[in-house]
Amino acid sequence: MRVFNKIVVIVLLLFLAVVSVVSIVNIFLDLYDISDVADRIVAFFTQVNQFILALILFFILVVSIVLLVFELYRRKRKVASISSDQSGKTMITLKTIANQIRDKLDKIENVIEPRVNIAPRSEGIIINIYSSLVKGDNVSQKTEQIRNTATNYATEELGFKVIKTNYTATGFVAPKEETKQDRAEKKWEDRVGGDSPE
Repeated sequence: MRVFNKIVVIVLLLFLAVVSVVSIVNIFLDLYDISDVADRIVAFFTQVNQFILALILFFILVVSIVLLVFELYRRKRKVASISSDQSGKTMITLKTIANQIRDKLDKIENVIEPRVNIAPRSEGIIINIYSSLVKGDNVSQKTEQIRNTATNYATEELGFKVIKTNYTATGFVAPKEETKQDRAEKKWEDRVGGDSPE
């Protein structure tokens, strides 16, 4: 909305600048009579139906108030506090917490594009996790692994009290097909019992 507000303000400023330049030039060159222009504007508004004119002005008023409210409204960055020691608290944004937990979940095998949402509460935080899983995985085990990883990381590494960790599987993805090279490496490992050669 701020971008739209800026566009409206820029257009209004450009309009006022053009009107000012034309008016200044008119003072010296006398291109048109200002009273004539004013009479034409007044005549136009008197010819328009009063109810339509009132509706148009009301719409302009509402749009102006909405733009003013959005311009003056400052969105506060949501933060959660970590009790660090007796002397004070450390503050960290919810987006940072979510990104760090998401990075941790990215390392879990067969968890596809995890998304993390943090809901702060007075007694701690609630972690909401969404991701796709690979077909064939044990869903209950994978869910438990995801929840435990997120909870442990938020508690031990970030210092938060986690009230609850929710997980939602948003879909299932087919497992990645084995390539010829993967099959060859697997055969080599089975035959030799070690790592395949580079």
